[in-house]
Amino acid sequence: MKIAARILLPTLLLGAPVALSQEKPAEAPAEAPAAKTIDVSFRGTLKDALKRIAEDGGLNVVATGELDTSVEVHLKGVTAAQALRTIARTYSLRMDQDGSIFTLRPMTAAEKESAEKAASAPPSGASASPTLSMPSLPEMPDLPEMPAMPPMPAMPPMPSAPAQISADDLDPREIQERVRKEVRKAQRRSKGERDVVARGHSLEVKEGDSVDNAVVYGGHLVVKGHVEEDAVAFGGNLDIYGVVEGDAHAFGGNVVLHEGASVQGDVSSIGGTVMREDGAHVEGSTESFGGGNIGTLVAGEVKDSLKKEFRNKAREEDEDHGSDSGGGFPGFLLKFAALFGLGFLGQLFFPTRMKELSAEIKRQPVKSGLTGLLGMVALVPISVVLTITLVGIPVAAALLLVAMLLMALGLAATASEIGLKVPVLRGKKTQAVVLALGLLVLLGVGSIPVLGALVMMAATMVGFGAAIRTRFGNRPKGIPEPLSTSSPLGV
Repeated sequence: MKIAARILLPTLLLGAPVALSQEKPAEAPAEAPAAKTIDVSFRGTLKDALKRIAEDGGLNVVATGELDTSVEVHLKGVTAAQALRTIARTYSLRMDQDGSIFTLRPMTAAEKESAEKAASAPPSGASASPTLSMPSLPEMPDLPEMPAMPPMPAMPPMPSAPAQISADDLDPREIQERVRKEVRKAQRRSKGERDVVARGHSLEVKEGDSVDNAVVYGGHLVVKGHVEEDAVAFGGNLDIYGVVEGDAHAFGGNVVLHEGASVQGDVSSIGGTVMREDGAHVEGSTESFGGGNIGTLVAGEVKDSLKKEFRNKAREEDEDHGSDSGGGFPGFLLKFAALFGLGFLGQLFFPTRMKELSAEIKRQPVKSGLTGLLGMVALVPISVVLTITLVGIPVAAALLLVAMLLMALGLAATASEIGLKVPVLRGKKTQAVVLALGLLVLLGVGSIPVLGALVMMAATMVGFGAAIRTRFGNRPKGIPEPLSTSSPLGV
């Protein structure tokens, strides 16, 4: 009996697998449904690419960290999870899955090093030692199928940096108004001595150069140096390698922030994309408004703004030219003709009175000047008093007209005295020649800035004072008038 018991136990242990193997095999589990495949063709930031894959594949994705790297993805007939794993492996992202939720973030330095070591290590089964074969165990029965999980609520859209907005989502009138505002702002700030402006061609702020503002109309702008205020490109791209202390804007083009670039203000691209490489620094906000229609609108607005600027400049130049011509040689001839005409008529119709004016100017120039100054000052209150009543208005107008006529005749008499002193045509000077020479000298000196105005004012006061003192050459009774002669004057 002891021998039988010792043989029975091993026999039962060896026969159990054979008996179990003869049982009816369990049915194979149902075949899992095929996963959904997607096609991805995208160019933009890494964060936008993850968002696009999540939306197309119907996955719940949470992305965190700096994901502004520019990527270009072209995948066809792959699952969304496979696409996420490929992007995570390519751009050193850590990908974790919790049920139906995928979480991605940039790897730390330690995680990158660990991943590189794991990729370079040999497969774990290559050096494994052979193991003893064990008898196969019977298959376990299928577990009951778990109930389906309720659908997860849709994740809110992730903010992207920079914000990429489609042209279809924007109002063209808002774009036009913004472009107009920026063009006017650029025109105001591009008038300094250290501002650089290019119209119709590209511009480069070279390394080592420093400017206040850099503005380009219809070309590309490259900043390798230092811009102390704003850098703006209308109708072209803006490439920044150096430092911009203000804002950086591109209208109808892209903004590319290269490695080492620094922008302390805001960065925007209207009609393009803001692309930032690793090592570029932006303190303000970044935004992009893409679409070809926006580029067309920007080009049209820039063209209209430049036309208006050129028209305004041409108008200002015409006005400046007109003002210069009024005070130039034509104005000189007009003044000469008017004074010469009045002086010649005075000598023709009032020869004795004009000679009396000349004699008074020659005898008492200082007293005549002071009298003329007092007379000009007295004209102001007298005119005000006369214009208070309706009856005095014509009298005030007549008084001012007579005063202006006396000033012109007195100035002509002063010019005649100056013409007598000019050492030209000695012994052959007539009254007309003397008047013409005096007027030429007087008006010539009068064309000198500041000094000329003082000289003309002094000559006018002397002539006007002599007319007042002599009552326009009419001496009081009892004082004989000097003899007049019609012969040429000698010097």
